[in-house]
Amino acid sequence: MHEIESIREAVIREKVPLIYLWHGEDRFMLAQALQELKKYYLRQDPSGSGIEILAGRDIKPADIVNVANLVSFFQRRLVVVEDIPYFQEGHSESLAPFFRYFADPNPDTCLLFITEKVHKGRKFYKALAEAGVIYEFKIPGSSAEWKTWLLSELESRGKSMSPSTFSFFLDWAGQSPGVLSQELDKLAVYVGEEKTIQAEDIRSVSIKTVEANVFELLDAVAQRKISLALNKLNQVLREEHPLKILTLLVRQARLLLGACIWRSRGENVAGLTAALGIKSAYEARKIWTQSQRMSAEQLVKALQECLKTEIALKTGAGNPVLLLELMLVKFCR
Repeated sequence: MHEIESIREAVIREKVPLIYLWHGEDRFMLAQALQELKKYYLRQDPSGSGIEILAGRDIKPADIVNVANLVSFFQRRLVVVEDIPYFQEGHSESLAPFFRYFADPNPDTCLLFITEKVHKGRKFYKALAEAGVIYEFKIPGSSAEWKTWLLSELESRGKSMSPSTFSFFLDWAGQSPGVLSQELDKLAVYVGEEKTIQAEDIRSVSIKTVEANVFELLDAVAQRKISLALNKLNQVLREEHPLKILTLLVRQARLLLGACIWRSRGENVAGLTAALGIKSAYEARKIWTQSQRMSAEQLVKALQECLKTEIALKTGAGNPVLLLELMLVKFCR
């Protein structure tokens, strides 16, 4: 979140770096940051002629440098190079034009590189770190990071939530910043002059994710509440294809089994994200809590039934809805 604030401050002070590298998996926040930067150049030239977007995979570094070195007598320029392949093997020789440019950049051009993943050991990264400014746009992981993100988003809309509503909102709407931002826009309109967003408002306006329903479905299975489990199944079937639901069930069951095994080794939740390859510490804690309600034996049985059901679905061995319902009945026996 501080990345966008830093970019806004640079724009206000008219001290935009000549060279940027933005990377990370949070494409929503990165896109927002790019809009903030573009606004600066559009103020100087509303036609947008001072902004150029290039595809890093389709244009040679020497040609990008030529574009960055173009001189304009009327406005400063922003050159954005997206989808760059320069952190992959085999690009060291071809990047020489960039290294020369970094040593003497055009003072009227901001050259911005954008990518999802970087390799900090590469010469290109080290050269950028020395010559420019690097920002990483990460999806929040821990509860504290999500709280900071939500507080910032709510403050920008003049709204607030209680701590318990924070957790409910993340459970209900998922952990995608782009989706959550759109849901907050709807909620802000829905509550109108009210400053505080309540859980009831979220239930009324926000779309509940399929993943949240699957999570609740497995909770019902853990408690052997077959009627509730079937009800949850039918809710998600109205939104998704049976194979998609089965895929989500398999993923969740595997994660829960992994958490059970991890706990049986005497480990704690702190190491679960790395052990299971989960990106979000928030999701890891949810899985850890739910896994305490199910035994490893239950989960192994569930995965076996999932495999049988998948084969049946793919071979057309029965009505898809009935096959999933029968699978849940077996889970709850």
